[in-house]
Amino acid sequence: MRTIITLVAAFILIHAASSAAVDKKVAVAAFKATVGTDTEALKKQMVSTKAKWDWYKNESPERKVEMNSFRIDAMEVTNSAFSSIFPNFTYPLNLAEHPAVNVTWQMANDYCRKVNGRLPSEEEWETAARGTRGTVYPWGDEFSKDNAVYSGSGLDNSLKVGSYELEESISSKLGGTRKTGSIESGKSEFGLYDMAGNVWEWVDGWYDAEKGLRLLKGGSWLSPAESLRSATRLGDEPESKFNDYGFRCAYNID
Repeated sequence: MRTIITLVAAFILIHAASSAAVDKKVAVAAFKATVGTDTEALKKQMVSTKAKWDWYKNESPERKVEMNSFRIDAMEVTNSAFSSIFPNFTYPLNLAEHPAVNVTWQMANDYCRKVNGRLPSEEEWETAARGTRGTVYPWGDEFSKDNAVYSGSGLDNSLKVGSYELEESISSKLGGTRKTGSIESGKSEFGLYDMAGNVWEWVDGWYDAEKGLRLLKGGSWLSPAESLRSATRLGDEPESKFNDYGFRCAYNID
């Protein structure tokens, strides 16, 4: 009996510690942040000879933005966290601590509002990723293949985008994501995980307001190295659901 009680207590402590890590919010103080990339710098940031700088030209020019203080989730919202607010949301059970995917912009926005937060603005997201030095990647200015979950990570990323919601397998490699916060070396200056790769993240902004395209940041497990740069912008319809689209929440500081 004592052994059983000890095991149960240990499980509760481990679960609580895991939940605390996932629920961590990071405070970002007010400062003048770097957003975007100048054209000449952008050309030099193409890691692969196959990448074309003009695919990313809409992130230009680089500019300085006066940012107010805010808080933001240290990790992407997980399947378990999302389903705790929306119980009808389903996912493979062994992916509970992987980022929640197949969520539309509205689903992401609704979740953040339910937990007294909101989606971060593009400027907030990029500030949290690039830090006070305005680095190219969350960890610095040089690309490192070991710092992110992306197309070159060697995972089983052969599944096509969108297949996750139709897949019944519970393979741990399903969707190509990894457990949130699994790469310490990829953290940003402010201590945020997976700001490059794992899943694209919906933010509260527009890629093209006239065309009705919402904005995503950060790259994903399907992305090339160039798309992991913090200034990269991806536009898509707000109703889109893919197995590499997720999010994290931001919060006002009163």
